[in-house]
Amino acid sequence: MGQKLRGHTQPAEAACRGSMIDIGRDESVLILIKHCQDMKQQETRLRLITLLLLLTCMAMLIYTTSAGLRQHEESGSHGQGSAVEQGAAHPRQERLCPEDNQTPVRIHLRPPSPTNKTKMSDGQYLEWDVDFGERNYDEETHAIVIPAPGIYFVYLRITLSCHGEKTPNFELFTLQLYCLNEGYPKRRLLTDAMDGLECTQDRSKSVFVGQLFELVEGDYLKVLMKKGYKLMKTASFGAYLV
Repeated sequence: MGQKLRGHTQPAEAACRGSMIDIGRDESVLILIKHCQDMKQQETRLRLITLLLLLTCMAMLIYTTSAGLRQHEESGSHGQGSAVEQGAAHPRQERLCPEDNQTPVRIHLRPPSPTNKTKMSDGQYLEWDVDFGERNYDEETHAIVIPAPGIYFVYLRITLSCHGEKTPNFELFTLQLYCLNEGYPKRRLLTDAMDGLECTQDRSKSVFVGQLFELVEGDYLKVLMKKGYKLMKTASFGAYLV
């Protein structure tokens, strides 16, 4: 009897062990499934957080860009307004302020009137009367005085005429423009001009000399009539700072 009982108990124990193994496997599967679900949920949360961060960054970037553009437009409009105001105020200042050293250097000379004209001949410096720019002309030396260093355009125009005289010879005309300075007593030739007329009939022509020169303060510009003074009808001499 005892042997039979032992024979019957062995299958029962084996069945219990199998069921316990099956139960353990099911729990492992359930745990794994739950773990996968948790991982997916975490991944979804991370994606949502990343998306929110990207949207926030984009919004901040758009706001910063639009604010910068708005500020630039406002500063540009203010700058234009101030420039217009300065441009409008500048002429008023020029009208109200007296002539000073910042006034552009311009001088224009013409031959002296007959009452002021002295007897001249070839080989002398030409005398002048001032049309404008009197402060830049020295009557004693008959010269244009350069008040400040810079690039100046110096011009000289002479009209030649036979004055009704008829001669078979060709009358030569020559003049020279010189520069002198108290620091450099030796005169310096800047330019010259040569022309002439054949006075077989009443004729006239113009001679023009114009050139840019770099001059310094205290330079004196003078015109020397080398030959042909009797041919000169009218003349003009001037300079201005470029």
